[in-house]
Amino acid sequence: MTPDMSQSNAPAGYVQLAFMIDRHLPGYVDAYFGPPQLKAQATLENRPPLEALDDLAASLSASISTDPDLARDRRAFLEEELRAMRTTIRILSGDAPAFVEEVRLLYGVSPAWVEEGIFEEAHRSLEDSLPGRQPLTERVQAFRERSRVPVDLGLSIIRELSGQLRTRTLRRFGLPPDESCEFSLVSDRPWMAFNQYLGEGRSRIELNQDYPMELWDIPTAVAHEAYPGHHAEFATKEARLYVGDGRLEHSILLSNNPSSLVSEGIAANALLAVASESEIIRMLSDCYARAGLTEREAVSGFALVKAHAQLKSVADNQLLMLHRDHAPEDEVAEYGIRYALSTKEDEARYLRFYKDPLSRSYAYNYTLGRELVASFLDRASDKSKAFLRLLSEPVTPGQLLRQTTPPT
Repeated sequence: MTPDMSQSNAPAGYVQLAFMIDRHLPGYVDAYFGPPQLKAQATLENRPPLEALDDLAASLSASISTDPDLARDRRAFLEEELRAMRTTIRILSGDAPAFVEEVRLLYGVSPAWVEEGIFEEAHRSLEDSLPGRQPLTERVQAFRERSRVPVDLGLSIIRELSGQLRTRTLRRFGLPPDESCEFSLVSDRPWMAFNQYLGEGRSRIELNQDYPMELWDIPTAVAHEAYPGHHAEFATKEARLYVGDGRLEHSILLSNNPSSLVSEGIAANALLAVASESEIIRMLSDCYARAGLTEREAVSGFALVKAHAQLKSVADNQLLMLHRDHAPEDEVAEYGIRYALSTKEDEARYLRFYKDPLSRSYAYNYTLGRELVASFLDRASDKSKAFLRLLSEPVTPGQLLRQTTPPT
């Protein structure tokens, strides 16, 4: 069945087009909690050819730009999403743009090479926090190994910390009634953790047990996936935009779209939105104490948290090496080992993510999304109010760029 692309049905057409793309690229739709009949209509017939999807997307784009019933923020959101959807269709058709242009068209930001001096600065801070005679990489890996905990203990700490961060989020930003999230273990996935949003304010957060649980990363990860990160955002926007305002386009969550960059940017800044640095150190102290480790180890853990935020941008360069410059995989992995202070095992997992068709350019959401949201928050006179806006309004990367770029 071909969706009706008349002006009044543009948001419904957007939802149905997403499901049609998902039939060519499974996993494109992360979550759906809207009317079941829209999904049923989009998946009833044989898989539509990509040429038909491109025509459909063009028609939908035209209806969105001329629909007088769509508020300006709805139109801006849908126009940026449609640009990305048309790019995905183009890629699936075998006409992929150059890699840098692919990232710009999908997410609305342009990747660039990150100077290695930023990574070397992070290395110097770790030299002070993890003193010793061994090479820094060995000291970092030894500390990470000391920070590893059994799965049962790690889950217990995660669930307790989730409750604490939920209380902080509720007090500072509010949360919809009856929202909740649960944690479960999975394996053989290309990612470390994933929020499976179920609708009606519920999330199932899946933790990949192929990755070791490390205490220094637990507060950041819980804030990222749960409170006030992905779960808080999805539940808030469902309640306010879809249920409250009837905005059908917010009944679906998509990968490889501008909205995913904003979501990852929110999640990457989530912990600092509800806790100061001293409070984060206290959280880490509690986590390390649960494992029988000292407060000094917790302070070192916080130094690793801060350094790791800088070193995540090593991935930006690795992606350019792999997809723009077509460097050999072993060269890409060695670059990560040198600058991100990772292991061969780490790099093998990362490369799987970087090569995944659904994930390869998505990795920029973690770094460029973090930087874009951080710049927006830094320029805000009231950071809590600005963060709440991100949690509850359909803010796009284009809007954030315009608000964070100084006038010339």
